Formats: sequence, C-alpha cells, structure tokens
Amino acid sequence: MNIIKIATISLRNLLRNSRRTLITVLVSAAGFAALAILAGYMDFSFYGLRELTVCKGFTAGGGTGHIQVFHSESLKKEELFPMQYGVEDNEKIRADIESIDEVSFTMPRIEFNGLISNGDKSISFLGLGVDPEKEAELIQYWNSLEKMGGKKKMSDTAYRKLEKTGSFGVLLGQQMAKALNAEAGSNLMLMSTTVDGAVNVVDVTVAGVIRGAMKSIDRHYLVAPLETAMSLLQTDKVSKIVVVLKRTEDTAVVSRLIEENIHGQDDQPMFSVIPWEELAAYYYSVRDVYNIIFSFTGIIVVAIVFLSCTNTMLMATMERVKEIGTLKAIGVSNAWVSLMFLFEGFFIGLLSVAGGLVFKYVFSVVINNSGFKMPPPPGMSSSYLLKIFSAVEFLPWIALLIVFSTTLSGLLTLLKIRKISIVDSLTHV
Repeated sequence: MNIIKIATISLRNLLRNSRRTLITVLVSAAGFAALAILAGYMDFSFYGLRELTVCKGFTAGGGTGHIQVFHSESLKKEELFPMQYGVEDNEKIRADIESIDEVSFTMPRIEFNGLISNGDKSISFLGLGVDPEKEAELIQYWNSLEKMGGKKKMSDTAYRKLEKTGSFGVLLGQQMAKALNAEAGSNLMLMSTTVDGAVNVVDVTVAGVIRGAMKSIDRHYLVAPLETAMSLLQTDKVSKIVVVLKRTEDTAVVSRLIEENIHGQDDQPMFSVIPWEELAAYYYSVRDVYNIIFSFTGIIVVAIVFLSCTNTMLMATMERVKEIGTLKAIGVSNAWVSLMFLFEGFFIGLLSVAGGLVFKYVFSVVINNSGFKMPPPPGMSSSYLLKIFSAVEFLPWIALLIVFSTTLSGLLTLLKIRKISIVDSLTHV
C-alpha cells in the first residue's frame, strides 16, 4: 500500500457516494464563501473608515489628513491663552512640505471656541478655521478614490459657498442651525477670547448648513474661513498644518521626510509630525469592535463546516465497516485506513475551496451591484453603500482553514476504525 493508491481509493470513494459528497462540498463551499465575503466586507469597512477619517474625521477638528504638524509644546502643555503654541510662518513650512513628491497639498487650520448668538439666543461652538478651497480639495481626494468606486460622492458645495461668501461667512452644523433658527444668509455674532485675553466679537453671515460627521458634535459644529478665525482671535498663527498625500500607504515614509525637511539637524525640534494613525482614536475603537465580531462569526462558520464534514466521515465509516474489515484482513494497518479518510476530507476541502471561489465571486458581484445601503454606524449621521472587496490576501488563509477543518474531521474516524475487529466487520450487516 502506498500514498498514491490510498489517494486514488479516496477519490473513488467520494465519487461512489456522489450525492453525499456533493452536499458536504456545498456546505463547506458555502462556509468558504461566507468567510471570504466577510473578509471582503471587513477590508471594505476598514479601508473606507480609514479614508473617511482622513477626509472627514470624527471630531470637531475635521478630517485628519494623512499627517499633521503641530508646535511641539502644544502636545505637552496646556495653553494659558489661545494660540500660545500655534504654528508661526505656516506658509514657509507648507512650501517645504509640498516640495516632497508624495505630498498632494497642505492646508492650515485653526481650532477655536466661544459663543455664537442670533441676538436672542447664544450657544457654545467648537470652531474650525479653514481654507475653503483646500477643504474642497480634500473632499475631491475622497471622490477620486478608485478602490471605493460606486461610493456615495461627497459634495464640496458648502465650502464653495463659504469661499464665495467672503471672509466673514460661516458654515453651521444642522443641529446648531436649528437651535439658532438660522439659514443661509442669516446674520450672527461670534464671541471668543483673543490671544491677549480680551473678549472680541465679529459679525458673520451663514453661508450654508452642513452635517457633522458625528451627531454628538453637530449641535456645536462651526466652520469659518481662516481670516475670520484670525480676526476673532487677533492672531496670525495657525493651530496646525494638515498634510494630504497622494496615497495613504506613503504616510510613514513621508512623515520621516517631513521631519527631515522642517527640523534639519535640530536636537530639539520645534514641531511634532503626527501621522493620522495617532489621531484616529475612533477608527481604532470601531476596528477593534469589528475584529471581535468578524472573528466570532468566522469561528462559528468554521465549526459548522467541521461538524458537517465530520458527520459525513462518520456516516461513511459506519457504511463501510465490511470494506474496512476486508482491508484489515489483507494486512492494511489502521494508520493506512485512517489516512484514506484523511485524504477524503482533504479532497472535499479542495473541492470546497474551488466551489467557494465561484460562490464568492457570484455573490460579490450581486452585492456590489445591488445598491444596498448600510445604516449609519453608531454615533454617525449618514449611511453608506455596501461593497465587498476582493480581499485576495485573505483567501489563501481562508482556504487553508477550510481544508484543515475538512481534513481534520477524518481524524475522528480513527477512534471508530481502531474498535472495528476483522471478524465482526466481515459479518456486519
């Protein structure tokens, strides 16, 4: 007896019980397809959440961009007055950064807060001073992502309106606009503390209403041009410089290049270069939750495949008691007989992977072209189109998992085979 003969007999046994084999293969193939589609959805979710963090963000500070440059002291100490640790001469720093080939563009931002009033009612706001043209470019970065083809396009209309309204236009979160009974064209007042500790007030005009990424900040969300924020705070500094790259995958490399460009040989650099990963607490919280859900689901699917194949193997063992006894009678050892069942499980696994790839492709095409919309994730305000990525890097591991599960199911037959005696098996009915 040799391996080739055992493998040949195993294949013939599978063909002899073609109906049962087909059902087992279909169950295992469905398990492979389910895991592959789950991996594709996971890949889509993480990629989309990553790029959404870069473009839109989940805080009042807006999209993180790929990299942010801060004054080093702002990360270590609490400011005694607004913009104490702001970035000076940001135009020169931005020019140095934009000289790097992988950088698409940079944009300055000012984070500020205070009160906004319509004359009758005042509420607190979390303000973001921006360059409207650059913010519109950041939105276009999201819209240009080829891997997210078919996604819902973001509109840059609000930022274009803000740009046209002039220096003293503002964008309000939907809930804030509702609370102030404000709409496009309404006149409001912003009140905040200047860098000198004085109270300053500027009149602004509502350029438009936008939806904040998170429901929790929408009531206090306000976007204003840099000129408005600088006039209100009486400063020429910015809170940070946001760097947008051509590809997110270049973040680590470009971070080092930026440090070299703006720090030179300084032992105590004035600026801190922070990649988006260190600014994306919400992204990692959601990713950790999804990983737990996906892992638990994967365990359940593999368990179903394993039990299904085990049931098939045990049934085959009971039906082939005489065959097993005959093999033992001509001198075939228990190990070789068990190896035959292991090969059957292995071949079932291979057929399952082949069938699963077909199922995965068909269902992925159907889902990607169906226009299914997922409800907003917890705390968010907008839905998104469901899409399944190919997730090619996960497929070999899923295939190994399925083949291992089906092959392992043949080991349980060893316990049954060892108990079968030659005499009893030959007289078995």
